[in-house]
Amino acid sequence: MSTLNAEARALLDHSVERYLRQHYDFPARRRIAAGAAGYSPDHWQRFAELGWLGIPFTEADGGLGGTPADTLGLMRAFGEALVVEPYLAVVGLAGQALARVADTATASGLLAALVAGQARPALAWEEAGSRGNPALVSVRAHHQGGQWRLNGDKIGVPHGAQATHLLVSARHAGEAAETHGVDLFLLDPAAGGVTLTGYPTVDGHRAANLTLDDAPARPLTADAQAVALLRQVLDQAILMATAEATGIMQTLLDKTLDYTRTRHQFGVPIASFQVLQHRLADMYIACTGTAHLLEHTLTGWRPHGDNQTAAALLKVRLNQAGRYLGQQAIQLHGGIGMTDELDVGHYFKRLTALGVQFGGDDYFLRRIWAGG
Repeated sequence: MSTLNAEARALLDHSVERYLRQHYDFPARRRIAAGAAGYSPDHWQRFAELGWLGIPFTEADGGLGGTPADTLGLMRAFGEALVVEPYLAVVGLAGQALARVADTATASGLLAALVAGQARPALAWEEAGSRGNPALVSVRAHHQGGQWRLNGDKIGVPHGAQATHLLVSARHAGEAAETHGVDLFLLDPAAGGVTLTGYPTVDGHRAANLTLDDAPARPLTADAQAVALLRQVLDQAILMATAEATGIMQTLLDKTLDYTRTRHQFGVPIASFQVLQHRLADMYIACTGTAHLLEHTLTGWRPHGDNQTAAALLKVRLNQAGRYLGQQAIQLHGGIGMTDELDVGHYFKRLTALGVQFGGDDYFLRRIWAGG
């Protein structure tokens, strides 16, 4: 549920739409994505000045006192503009993890720096066998000489190579896939024993693989409860990712409809062909159905409660509807839909990436069948 009032949310949404309209067209986005950092530090600092980075954090941490639900209008607009700045990675993943840890003193200072645009923490939770399950942790933590040290590998850390801090899940008891024995640790990316290998992802964003070799770390959670924390964080991130996806899906639908109205064959617009009208109608159903499910999910969402079944249903819908709508948009644009110069393909790539992020259909269907 949202906690900001309707007026505050409307002002935020208006500021996002106006800023992106003025500063974030497709050519600008391509230049940013192709840059060394993969995002614009100037845009990121402006996001902080406009208050966007502080939307879901408490006023004590410098935020606006909202919840992740209050970011959904922003995320839709980010989807429409294909924003590559690491908002979901920093605010939706690492930031939400920090807001829940036991070490509140460390978290509060880091969150204040995040809201001010000075810190960009990254959450490293996924491993080669995770497939969406945060309990599948093989990175090991051991206490030696009064210092915690971590060993192992993480993959696909969103914007990990650009991070100022790393939040890493590691196991100090039990076996991989067991929910107990896992805590969250804070690492300095520049510390000895930390190796980050960054790379661009298919959707124009950045990720990194992380190798830890006796890397010094500081525990942020207590009582080995990090798995429950991570599940809450990932479910909140699914909510935000789905909002971004609805912005992408609506944009793809609009662009495809416009194209079929202007593309002529046999002397008439191809939008007049009945078979294409049926496909456009199915695209509309996929788009609006996802948006309506997101709205319905919000009515029963608990920001600090168990939302596993609701999040799983939402993620499966995102995966299936996004895949169908994106494929149809590419096909209905014909050969130009496959070109790098046309934005349609880039929207499809981001939609595809959102579909596989946090886990695929198999994992979330099993969660639904198991009741969460």
